[in-house]
Amino acid sequence: MSDIPSLSLHSGAPFPQVGLGTWKAEKGVVGEAVKNAITAAGYRHIDCASNYLNEAEIGDALESLFEEKAVAREDLFLTGKLNNPYHHKEHVLPHLQKTLMDLKVDYLDLWLMHWPVAFKYVPYDSTKRGFHDSYDPDNCSELEEVSSAENPGTAKLDHSVSIRETWEAMEACVEAGLVKHIGLSNVPAILVHDVLTYAKVKPAVIQNEMHPYCQQSALCEYARKNGIAMTAYSPLGTSSNASWTGGDTLLEDKVLVAIAEKHARSAAQICIRWAVQRGTVVIPKSTNPGRQLQNISVTDFELDDEDMKKIAALDRNFHYLRPVDWYGIPLFSN
Repeated sequence: MSDIPSLSLHSGAPFPQVGLGTWKAEKGVVGEAVKNAITAAGYRHIDCASNYLNEAEIGDALESLFEEKAVAREDLFLTGKLNNPYHHKEHVLPHLQKTLMDLKVDYLDLWLMHWPVAFKYVPYDSTKRGFHDSYDPDNCSELEEVSSAENPGTAKLDHSVSIRETWEAMEACVEAGLVKHIGLSNVPAILVHDVLTYAKVKPAVIQNEMHPYCQQSALCEYARKNGIAMTAYSPLGTSSNASWTGGDTLLEDKVLVAIAEKHARSAAQICIRWAVQRGTVVIPKSTNPGRQLQNISVTDFELDDEDMKKIAALDRNFHYLRPVDWYGIPLFSN
């Protein structure tokens, strides 16, 4: 099993630097993928989200592993995320309780505000694990006022709740012992700065899209100075949904391919090693056992200064995920 380094969160808790991402990990596959990642590849950090609609299957896998004593709950770092339709204070705790029920655990190590954008409330059955087939928290398509709107992307936005209201409700979940740390995702520095002016529970982690084409070095430095860890999602770019992500294929970049050949590694391993070496946490998604092991096997080599400089020069502030295209909010514009 791989010996993965950890960062220390502001609480002193260890935060494994390579975790397993579960975005787009399909139902019927994700459960076995999580089992393999933990038992065969040695992952101890699993990144989840209610929005991914696969937490119930992940929960079944975790329960099985705990019962088999393949891993103890306290040896795993589990991340979850508050979904956009549940930002009002009265919806925050129930949504967390739903996540805990789906994952079959008593607490999360980290709970993130998935996006700093609130959607209109989408109903769900809080008494059952998983979600009904037509549940659509991304598009809010079950809501007539959204589906019939001329511009559904903007119609689903809820302007009646502040980030402060949501954050303070998340803080109450820490005080209740249901989550150990809370944090933010998909945020620019100015929003983090604002949260720090009123937060009683300091953000422990910021999770943003980061890879050689989108390095966010200034935000990383700002976070470091404030004792906040940075997690990189989509660290290998994304080849899925190319119709709306666009852009070049990161893992085919000639510079990365050349560095990979130099070290007898894959371009994916170079991206992951770069993320670890610059002091961030990285959560590549894979349901393939071989690639899971490859992704976590990045501690037995280092990139030299020339490699790091060449990768730094690749930065183009390119986001594969752009909310300005979805609902007109330019979160990441310069």
